[in-house]
Amino acid sequence: MIKACTLILFSALASAEPEAPLKTLAWHSAAVEAVAVSPDGQYLASAGLDTNVALWTVKTGRLKKTMGGHTDAVWGLDFSPEGDYLASLGNQTVEIWKVPSGANFKSIQGQSFSMYGVRFSPNGDYVATGGYGSIGVWDFPKGNSIHTMKASVENVYCIAVGPNGNYIVAGNGDGSVVVWNVANAKIVRSIKAHKQPVRSVAVTGDGAYAVSASMDGTVKVWRLSDGVLVNGYVAHAGGARAVAISPGGKYFASGGMDGAVKLWPLLPRPKTKTPLKLYADHTESVETLVFFPDGKTLASGSKDKTVKLWKMP
Repeated sequence: MIKACTLILFSALASAEPEAPLKTLAWHSAAVEAVAVSPDGQYLASAGLDTNVALWTVKTGRLKKTMGGHTDAVWGLDFSPEGDYLASLGNQTVEIWKVPSGANFKSIQGQSFSMYGVRFSPNGDYVATGGYGSIGVWDFPKGNSIHTMKASVENVYCIAVGPNGNYIVAGNGDGSVVVWNVANAKIVRSIKAHKQPVRSVAVTGDGAYAVSASMDGTVKVWRLSDGVLVNGYVAHAGGARAVAISPGGKYFASGGMDGAVKLWPLLPRPKTKTPLKLYADHTESVETLVFFPDGKTLASGSKDKTVKLWKMP
């Protein structure tokens, strides 16, 4: 049993030895803000401030296709559950691409304001986006608007979808983590999570926990049934920018302004003060993270314009 009252946020003055990447993928001409991996692990997609979407063949590390339909920075990527489509989110538009051909399947005109995160539902029946003050939900493949969930926050910087697709977890500019019911567009739970904006959220495969990363430098684990804080770390000097949870839910990874990627136990372990692993080959802020479906590899995207692949324990 985890006792939230005894939780300590440990400082990551890491003694862990940094590890070298398995591969470095370099093609983008500006910061990489989003990465995604296909459900079969065959393809990796990357995108960012250069407005381009790149599709990589993981086995060879070679660029397979590039998609250039956006006119502004691309902030989000997600593969459909079957891996046959890729969604990329620009400032106000979601482009849907066929995989692996890279042909454009559909353009969804989103909210008339900035959007920062995009996710398919687990069964592929809707696409959700987070942006200025709200979350948009569109049916798929038609692309018709289902509804808009409006909140009294300046920005929804990131979203994650629960495993059954019934709820969406949002990380907000006011530091809160909010759980939304997709069916009725109402807030289920609002957590005063951080002192600064939440830039990344992830949900465990069983839907029991969410992990948030904030510009206050901390990463925190929340029990979604009651919003209780069960674990957390002071992880990245200057701010934490990205989190991802391993497929089995044993670990989560974080990335931040210090250019480091760190691996942590999801739930507390006695005397755990430093990351289990430290990956420190990026030269600028780590903006995005994603685990491969088999849990053996982690991908990170950075302002240094590269994507790096890391071997997991």
